[in-house]
Amino acid sequence: MIQIFNPSRLTRQPFFRELIHYLDQHDDVILREIKAQFSDVAVDKLMEEYIKAGLILRENKRYYLNLPMLESLDSLELDQEIFISEDSPVYQALLEQTFETELRNQTNAAILVEKTDFARSKMTLSNYFYKVKHQYPLTEKQQELYDILGDVNPEYALKYMTTFLLKFLKKDQLMQKRRDIFVDSLVVLGYIVQNEDGKYELAVDFDKERLTFHLA
Repeated sequence: MIQIFNPSRLTRQPFFRELIHYLDQHDDVILREIKAQFSDVAVDKLMEEYIKAGLILRENKRYYLNLPMLESLDSLELDQEIFISEDSPVYQALLEQTFETELRNQTNAAILVEKTDFARSKMTLSNYFYKVKHQYPLTEKQQELYDILGDVNPEYALKYMTTFLLKFLKKDQLMQKRRDIFVDSLVVLGYIVQNEDGKYELAVDFDKERLTFHLA
């Protein structure tokens, strides 16, 4: 099975995913077979788009996969679109890759440093912003955050989240009298926890000199 990470407008189409699976399982496929297999799809138009993009190869009226399959992690970068077979020797290594992201804002000098997997399935604010922006499917935990924040402007959210976090420069515990979606979000993300007294405590490493919060 071929997996696509960070798909584009073309490669995220359901038909494209079904098509590459079909071509991966069958040899020397002709257009008539594809049309019979996908009778409810505008096959001609979409196939031309895939061929033009270099994703599908047409030779002697036969159609073949022409995907740039990932075979090495040497030059791998977070968020690049990749195609990889689950049978690939580097597939498991890809899933275990770790990347570091940074979130900054225009209101203050606070920096949120987070670690993520390549699929951005880990629960971090950077992953949330990325997936919402590209309309990628959310994990169950990320959906929980979406129920609180929705499609919020990242700069707007960071302004209020970091302003609250920076209060820990002067206090170890903070009180929030009114319900606040940004404070609630910090709890869901694991940046802060609420103690028995109803006060909030920092739950991540905080470099006070660099104003950097490290979410493990």
